[in-house]
Amino acid sequence: MSEPWEHYENKLKNEHFNPKEFVQQLCKNLDNAQDLYGVKKVVEGIKQTHATELKKNVYKNYGQFIQTSKEITYLEAEMYKLGHLLTEQKALISSLTDDNITSEKIEALDISITEDMSISKIVELVQGAAVLHDIPGRKMIHNGNLIEVGEEERQIRLFLMNDCIMSAAPTKSAWMSEAYKMVHLLELKNITIMDVQDQKLCFKITQYPANMFLYRAETEQKKIEWVSHIKKAQQDLKEAVGDRPGIELKQSRDDMIEGTWEENQRRAKFRADALLELPEQLDVCIAQRDFENAVRKLRDAKQDIAKLDQSNHGPEIKARIDSRLRQLTDMLTEVNMGSGMYAHGKASKKPVKQLLLLEKVTQATSLFLRNKSTNLKMSIRRIKMEGTMTLYITKLSQTFFSTVAAVGTEFKAVFSNTEAGCMPSYVAWVEAELEWFADMFSRQVFPQGSVVGHGVAGECVAIALKHANQLSVNGLDISFLMHRLLQPGIAETLKRNHIQIMEASQLRAKEEHWKKCEFNRQTGDIKKLDDLLKIYNLDLSKYCVSTGDDKIYVTLCHSVISFVRSFHSYLLDAKKMYNVRVKKQLIDSITSCLQFQAFQLKLAPPDSDIRTVVSSSDMFMNKEFIPAVISFLETQVTQQPVPQIRNILDTNDML
Repeated sequence: MSEPWEHYENKLKNEHFNPKEFVQQLCKNLDNAQDLYGVKKVVEGIKQTHATELKKNVYKNYGQFIQTSKEITYLEAEMYKLGHLLTEQKALISSLTDDNITSEKIEALDISITEDMSISKIVELVQGAAVLHDIPGRKMIHNGNLIEVGEEERQIRLFLMNDCIMSAAPTKSAWMSEAYKMVHLLELKNITIMDVQDQKLCFKITQYPANMFLYRAETEQKKIEWVSHIKKAQQDLKEAVGDRPGIELKQSRDDMIEGTWEENQRRAKFRADALLELPEQLDVCIAQRDFENAVRKLRDAKQDIAKLDQSNHGPEIKARIDSRLRQLTDMLTEVNMGSGMYAHGKASKKPVKQLLLLEKVTQATSLFLRNKSTNLKMSIRRIKMEGTMTLYITKLSQTFFSTVAAVGTEFKAVFSNTEAGCMPSYVAWVEAELEWFADMFSRQVFPQGSVVGHGVAGECVAIALKHANQLSVNGLDISFLMHRLLQPGIAETLKRNHIQIMEASQLRAKEEHWKKCEFNRQTGDIKKLDDLLKIYNLDLSKYCVSTGDDKIYVTLCHSVISFVRSFHSYLLDAKKMYNVRVKKQLIDSITSCLQFQAFQLKLAPPDSDIRTVVSSSDMFMNKEFIPAVISFLETQVTQQPVPQIRNILDTNDML
């Protein structure tokens, strides 16, 4: 090669070029192994150069992305400020235009409310305000009508008590005794009030940890009154109870441990101080969703809460703790174990366990079963509808009943230590889930407007009943419930299938030639027919005429043999689906089929050439097959006499 390889390397670094064309040009001038080694070095240089450039471009794009994100954040902040300003302008215009209307409404609603009314009177006027009686000594300081500013402005009534503040919305029946409905109840020590300077008539109340309420007064003077009243009530509350209100614990002899009287008093004082801090500690745990710690604190303080003295501030502290307990219970009950952190494993048992520790057995059972229902339905939806109907029903039944049985076993283990009996809740849950399963099963096996083939419906029902026996491990026999839920679909299937048999029988009768049926020994059809009739203890040989060759003739017409085959399939299907609820439908269907086939034989033409086949077929149906069917039904299906079908043999109405 005329030029050294360093020349190409320098060219690679200094010029913009097409790598593909450059490599093709190098490969044209290859003479020996040294040239090939030089090309390898150039290709590796191209690779490294482009990797470096790609990395630089990635860093550059990343920097541009960060810059764009900052600009978007800035624009969002500006849009938020603009929306806030527009809301304030709208509120200001609304307050200027609605002053007269608002004044009239306030006058109309102030008829039954006075400044010095008692708590009992407030409870009568405000729906849901009965919780005000939880803490004795509570009294009202100030009340009045305000406008709550939010996405939609609404008129509310604010009641300021010595330890809390309650908001209530007027109801439609303002002229009745219950003129209001409670919306919020906030403790004074947990709120902060702030005068909103940029909104002339508004003040803001903030509750720990994240609630914020914006109220607008009618005039500037009323806004100042509200702010001053609330701040004064907070200051009075702090001075009245102090930073640490004194409470006493009733001590029994069991609480006294070895030691001096001073040591026992010091321990009781320490436990009382812990109770004073408990509501605030529970607020923190609930806000952080630290449910385990909250439950532990409540259980540790359970005995001390029960020993609170009824005098002093004991009832007030107990009411606050009970309020946090209700809030904690509601939050635990709303936990969904079907998704998120509670989807699988030990985490799915935590909310139930915590409710049991709080002695909330009813809520625990409801949460446990509700989330098990969610998991069950998710498992069912994962089943793919592939293959035959029986294969899908097998997967469906196996998944459903094995899951329900496993839930029962786990339910017994989780709630075995509870004093209250919880098994009725599990039984009710099984019934509800079984109704859902029966609905899904019926949509697949008993579809509306279509006929399921003989044998398929019965096989599916048998599969479902077989898997339902898994629940017997938990002492549940739900076969009767399965029969009740599936009864409409089974009855409709029996009806449709027996109509299909009659229509096929009528069609075969029209095409019947009334000749002996011919069978070939080698095909095995005659043996299958013989095996079928042996189920009913019937002998086919008396109707067979053998020839010297491989052919066998049966002195029965083709329509009778086809009817026997289809009716046998129908009868076996009915046997698998039978229960007492469908007995009448089954007997009616079988009676109709047998009568119809016997009637078709009487319509045979009076021809002497076919008289032998017709008489033989008629004798087979009336003297052998129908009595055999009756015996089969009474012994293997209904386990009871079926006189309705026996009447076919005693009457000639159908002839």
